[in-house]
Order: sequence, then C-alpha cells, then structure tokens
Amino acid sequence: MPPSEILWPALVVGLSIAVLYRLFAGSQVERPTEDGALAALREQYARGEIDDEEFERRRARLASNR
Repeated sequence: MPPSEILWPALVVGLSIAVLYRLFAGSQVERPTEDGALAALREQYARGEIDDEEFERRRARLASNR
C-alpha cells in the first residue's frame, strides 16, 4: 500500500478532530472568567466582607457586562 493512501485519510481525520476540538474547547474558555468573578463575589458575601446591598450592586454589574 503506497504511503499516500494512508496519509490522506489520516490527515483528514486529524484535521477534523483538531477543528472540532477548537470549536468546543474554545467556547468553554471564556466562561470561567465570568463565573470566577461571580464565585469570588459570592465568597466575599459568604465571609461577611460585603453586605446585601453591595453584593447585589456588584452582581448586577457583572450581569450587565455579559
């Protein structure tokens, strides 16, 4: 079997996997930043560092930036 008969299918499969990975992995990269900010805000609230009013004000600002 000539190498070109193996190379082309392997190349097509490899590129397909790479494209799918970039599509799905790339869309999940942006979310942790926003969720991380909200999680940090919730931690501050849970520790009593900020009151209800401050929590709601900051949460609303984070929601409006989406």
